[in-house]
Amino acid sequence: MEIIKEQPMFSIVTVTYNCCNSIRETIESVLNQTYRNYEYLIIDVQSSDGTLNVIKEYNDPLISYTSEKDTGIYDAMNKGILKASGRWLLFLNSGDIFTDNQVLEKVEIHAKNGTYDILYGDIFVNKKKIWEIKKAAEPCNKQRMFFCHQSSFTRTEIMKSQLFDSSYSMSADLLFFKQCYYKGLKFYHIPIPIVKYDSNGISNTNRIAGLKENIDIIKAVDKFPFKYLFLARLQFVIFRIQLSNVLKTLF
Repeated sequence: MEIIKEQPMFSIVTVTYNCCNSIRETIESVLNQTYRNYEYLIIDVQSSDGTLNVIKEYNDPLISYTSEKDTGIYDAMNKGILKASGRWLLFLNSGDIFTDNQVLEKVEIHAKNGTYDILYGDIFVNKKKIWEIKKAAEPCNKQRMFFCHQSSFTRTEIMKSQLFDSSYSMSADLLFFKQCYYKGLKFYHIPIPIVKYDSNGISNTNRIAGLKENIDIIKAVDKFPFKYLFLARLQFVIFRIQLSNVLKTLF
């Protein structure tokens, strides 16, 4: 008799490249979850710093990993999407950790509801060595993400039908969720912190470039009057950052 394996509720995907100093904490944060109906996919981009050695230490049947070249982070994320077999998909960056061991247990209550397409929660951010909660907004359309991508769970079937546009290097997730919003998909804000967020990612360390990608996406997707409101906000933020950088060189 053929044994039919139960479909996992969650697919958790971590993309890694030379993350040996941060990947262990992320892996253990996943493996320590009390809810066990998930798969953990690690997509490594041929790390050369010992990241793979750390990953291989965890001989857990819930973990699978690959290590191969890609054309950018969203290409690697798309590989994770195509490999995922769970009903819901979460991206957890190396360095990000779940806020506690019951996160998946808390989210599962909403995931099995059948009403929603995208679930998202709040995050903790580290400010001056103090973890502070950053609350997500209620479902809306903005010039930026109104929640942290690493705190969001999306139905895997939706992601498989609409992969990230890898021509963007920083803001393809904004494009994806804007498209979902305009399609009328149902977002739900779970008012609990999902992750402790590592703010050293590329979109945070190269913010102006990320904002310029946001501008390109808004020009392509949004309509009057929101398009011009969002563009004005982004141009102001860029001006403020540039002014701040100039002032730092003068004083």
